[in-house]
Amino acid sequence: MSIIGIQNDYFIACGVTYKSQFEFPTKKFFFCLSNDYNFKEMPGLNDQHRDFIDRDSSFLMGVPDRKLIQKGDGEEEEAKDPEPEDDEGSQKADPNSDESEAEEIKVPPKELTEIDRVNYVVNAIETDCHISPVGAFKMTAQHEVRRNEAFHGLSSDQSLNISSYVHFRNVLIDAKKAQLDLPSAPFDAHFLEAINSDKPRGCWTFQHDLTKATVLGRNLLWPGFNFYHIHG
Repeated sequence: MSIIGIQNDYFIACGVTYKSQFEFPTKKFFFCLSNDYNFKEMPGLNDQHRDFIDRDSSFLMGVPDRKLIQKGDGEEEEAKDPEPEDDEGSQKADPNSDESEAEEIKVPPKELTEIDRVNYVVNAIETDCHISPVGAFKMTAQHEVRRNEAFHGLSSDQSLNISSYVHFRNVLIDAKKAQLDLPSAPFDAHFLEAINSDKPRGCWTFQHDLTKATVLGRNLLWPGFNFYHIHG
């Protein structure tokens, strides 16, 4: 995956760990810049500024450490009330009492850098667009996902059918999660979520290339994302 920036472009790689991962493998993302091909692991996902990222439509600069939001930006600091004076008539809290005052625990906001925004966008694209043909992966009796050695590709007609593809992601729909607990889950080729219910309707297109041996898929919600499948 590549994301264009003004000064530098981002190149994204994804590593997938299948072994000893319950019900779905773990994905780990790495990035590098077009002026330095030394890949680094993406930082932890910072979703404290999700609303800001969803609203931000500005171009990326290609400078990972560039600050987009600094600590305290856009937030008013609450003035601390002075501690009450210790009057003779005031009651002190009993340290042995079972009653406790409910205190709201506030997590201090983190700084938002450009690489945090890139990470958020990459995860959004990955969730919406990473797909695979039905049957390409299987679930073992240990509830681990593995590549299906018996899968040799979809037929020409199947590869043009949107119902032949599923999201390669951890299951998000509760009803589908419940099906994974059934004894029949390892025998179900459709244990992952189908893409034919994605919204908006019509966001996926599939068509043959000139050779008629390969199907090209596109996600219209994320322009620039392409997928291809070679017939079996």
